[in-house]
Amino acid sequence: MAYRDDFVSILELLSRAFDVVESKGFRRPVIVGGAAVELYTQGALVSGDIDIVTPWQVELEDALEGIGFVRSVGAGAFARGFQHLDLGFGVEIVGRTLMEGHADQDRILIIDLAGGGSVDFIAVEDLIADRMGQYNAPPTMRPDMLHQAAELLKLAEIIDKAYLDRRISEETAGDFGLSFLEEHIDAQNDA
Repeated sequence: MAYRDDFVSILELLSRAFDVVESKGFRRPVIVGGAAVELYTQGALVSGDIDIVTPWQVELEDALEGIGFVRSVGAGAFARGFQHLDLGFGVEIVGRTLMEGHADQDRILIIDLAGGGSVDFIAVEDLIADRMGQYNAPPTMRPDMLHQAAELLKLAEIIDKAYLDRRISEETAGDFGLSFLEEHIDAQNDA
């Protein structure tokens, strides 16, 4: 499946903003959330916004404004969000540290873009663990998050199963592990 042109275009713009942050001596921001799901599922699951983690919020905000993003305002606006009106994407800085410091920074996936530049994405294992944590969040289980975790695992080319099992356990407070997700996928395949 191919990526949407607008998705590729927004990544190219974000690459430029990430370059600005890096040029100031800071680590590049990392894309997480639905946009990372879109990347890893090769466009099978799509997102209308881009969630980013960086401790250098002011520097990233300035860079975003410098390349044509505008602050979100009004009802329903993201608290730390921006919009790219031409491409119809929202961007929100959702945190300062990747997975509250539980993610291994060495596992970040760097994507080199065809038009030049690069963007950094959360590792697929940490993304699956995040989705499992959201699935497990009270007061109700979120089947959409379990579905995303399952799709990500099915499509992953390379998985560090030991790391993934540990991360799922951490994100679900020990309620689930990799075996639960694998059994769920097997049950789907049998149905």
